[in-house]
Amino acid sequence: MERGTELYEKLIEPVQDRMIAIVTRIVRDHDDAMDVFQEVLAVIWRKLKVIDRHPSPQAYIMRICVTRSYDALRKKARRRMQVRLDKDIEKSKRRSRMEDSTTLLTIREAIGLLPPKQGKTVLLRLIEGEDFASIASVLGCSSATARSHFSKGKAQLRTVLADAGIGPERSTQ
Repeated sequence: MERGTELYEKLIEPVQDRMIAIVTRIVRDHDDAMDVFQEVLAVIWRKLKVIDRHPSPQAYIMRICVTRSYDALRKKARRRMQVRLDKDIEKSKRRSRMEDSTTLLTIREAIGLLPPKQGKTVLLRLIEGEDFASIASVLGCSSATARSHFSKGKAQLRTVLADAGIGPERSTQ
């Protein structure tokens, strides 16, 4: 352990002020610079034997300072970007929930306007995901009739929703 302490004192003390100056110049914020400086010291301590054998140990130390400083800047920028993204996502979710609840209410109302068999067929097919054989057994009709109710109900629903401004625009051809 004494050998490590000797190497540390031999390598760090002569350049400590330059190290702090470089880190502070790059990071700019004093508190962040001191955090980065502590990280640099930890890296140097872990790599002490490698640094001691390096042909230019002080240059290697300065390189560690520069690299860690830019890493800290990138990390800080990513955190700021993530916070902005999180805020944007939350706003979008709130807006989407409001729009979704309004849209769902409009769709339910539109389905309620359909004739009863068409409305049930559309609900069972689109919302519940039932196949036409199941729908036919619920309605007490053939699969072909269930398909017909669904087709007519979907077309009418599309028209009602387009008039309400939901879904694709109606074509007037």
